[in-house]
Amino acid sequence: MQLIIAITVAIFIFIWQKNLYNRMWDEGLRVDIRFKDSYINAGEGSSLVEVINNNKLLPLPVLHVKFSVDKSFVFDNQDNVSVTDCYHRNDAFSIMGNQKITRKLDFVSTKRGVFAVSGVTITAKDFFMTKTFAKVMESDSRLYVFPRKMDTPDFETYFNTVMGEIEARRGLLEDPYTFRGIRDYDISDNMSKINWKATAKSGQLMVNQYGYSWEPRIKILLNLDTNQMIRSDYITELSIELASSIAMEFLNNRISVAIDSNALDSKNQPLGEVNSGTTVEHMITIDRYLASIVGNSEINGFLDIVDGLIDSYDRESTYIIISPYHREDLLIKLDYLNEMGMDFHMVVPYFDMQGLMDQREYIYGWEVELDEI
Repeated sequence: MQLIIAITVAIFIFIWQKNLYNRMWDEGLRVDIRFKDSYINAGEGSSLVEVINNNKLLPLPVLHVKFSVDKSFVFDNQDNVSVTDCYHRNDAFSIMGNQKITRKLDFVSTKRGVFAVSGVTITAKDFFMTKTFAKVMESDSRLYVFPRKMDTPDFETYFNTVMGEIEARRGLLEDPYTFRGIRDYDISDNMSKINWKATAKSGQLMVNQYGYSWEPRIKILLNLDTNQMIRSDYITELSIELASSIAMEFLNNRISVAIDSNALDSKNQPLGEVNSGTTVEHMITIDRYLASIVGNSEINGFLDIVDGLIDSYDRESTYIIISPYHREDLLIKLDYLNEMGMDFHMVVPYFDMQGLMDQREYIYGWEVELDEI
């Protein structure tokens, strides 16, 4: 008799808990998977943060959280991981009632882009492990991985050359009505700049400093059509890194920067252009733009941009054209702009085995040794 009662009670408890879990397993259950940062540079580390909050009395003895992220993320902890087209993770938890669990997964991002957490699925079992419950969840977390910044002798040489030309142009357009201060006399200074009152007071020659009637503005034009089959992805990324690095250096020198390109986003829509700005936040805007690049509208899209310059360009701006593509159809248009007096420089990334096909005085060749990549 006691055995029958025990079996009856056990069956009752089993059915009761099964119905209870069936109704309440996901009640008050919140699973949030998000990136710790909203943006980082390629090659830098960040974290994914998993937060599981079971806001009810009913415990979940077994809870699995499955999700996927881009395989360019290199995680410190490789447990419960499989890598195919994505990095798939399956983390197991045991969570009591009214308990919150937070887990941090550190990683290094190796590739530029905009990344999301996808395929978030949670599964749980009842107390006796006889039934599995599942639910698909959404995650709106995004991580912008900005292009790497260049810090090489070649880049420093190029930037100093362009910056020197800009400073020389600005120095020729000094505004005598904008007084900035007084400094020591230099042999290159004009005698008319000497401040005789300050000279008498200090006992040495002092000159007035003035502002400028022209403040430099930079506009970067980025062509992502490489017109080549060999490692075009590498040349494309190099061009994007050049655009980001050049923009950062000019902004560090408080020079206004804008950018335009033939880039397309993940929806195959043109990214358009980023207007001029000089702030730290503007660099973030530019890098978000560059991180969002997925494809390009090929050379015709860039030729449309150049045609727009032929019709109307800003004579106060200096243009930096970054284009692996340097065939005659593009160079003819740029030659015309050069004859019109447009102030621009062209950077052409190319592989050493291919060489620089057509040289111009405004072209700066950026040679890449194919054997080293």
